[in-house]
Amino acid sequence: MTIPTRVLAVGAHPDDIELGCGASLAKLASNGCDIRALILTDGLQGLNQFASTDRHMETREALADLGVTDVHLEHFADTSLPADVSRMVAIIERHIDDFGPDRIYTMYAQDRHQDHRAVYDATLIAGRSVRQILSYETPSSWPNFQPIFFEPVSGGFLDRKVKALGRHASQAHRSYMQEEEVRARAIFRGSQVGTGPAEGFEVYKLVA
Repeated sequence: MTIPTRVLAVGAHPDDIELGCGASLAKLASNGCDIRALILTDGLQGLNQFASTDRHMETREALADLGVTDVHLEHFADTSLPADVSRMVAIIERHIDDFGPDRIYTMYAQDRHQDHRAVYDATLIAGRSVRQILSYETPSSWPNFQPIFFEPVSGGFLDRKVKALGRHASQAHRSYMQEEEVRARAIFRGSQVGTGPAEGFEVYKLVA
């Protein structure tokens, strides 16, 4: 299969991309792939006691740890993305036209978070001409996420994902952000296909 040279990663909230495909992005970046990240909300509903935290800054720092510095941040209302699908389509289309990705990573169709499902829907509409579209997993995609595409992430790429997630101080209290859980998920996905640590993806479209 052709290795992508330009990748667009789309997330609803700060930390979605890092959680779902952070180690894969680090691996691609290390191989010279151009990567653009697009985050569509501020993630303000996830702050709680961290009300003064800039989650966009957290995700910029986290993505930089993965080798991703082309980061674009939108300000749609957190938890209300289903009402903004048409506007999101227009924004994602603009990035596709400008950047020309040959692969898109996006969210999962059956995710239980409404924002994540809306981002998936908008990406599929906007990305109809893109040859590869993969969905990554986040905690709200469990337990029905069933990957069929796997990216081995040994060689330090999982370590970089762990470091990147550590940038999200406002989310450090969440169990799924803990290093042991991040590593356990990667080991489990790798064990499904007989590799070392891996990230798993559902495939919407994968044209070589």
